Amino acid sequence: MPTDVQFKHELRKQLAEVERKLEMLRNKEYEKLEKEYLREIEDIQKSLQD
Repeated sequence: MPTDVQFKHELRKQLAEVERKLEMLRNKEYEKLEKEYLREIEDIQKSLQD
């Protein structure tokens, strides 16, 4: 189980990632954003197969 410090660190990383993707949306970088989401989906699917 993660400590409070580890948990907050992970939350900060997630927040930064969501903010970065929101900025991509605002800048209409749809293709780049789509590629990132597809890569994330692929990574998750691979992890679920293990």
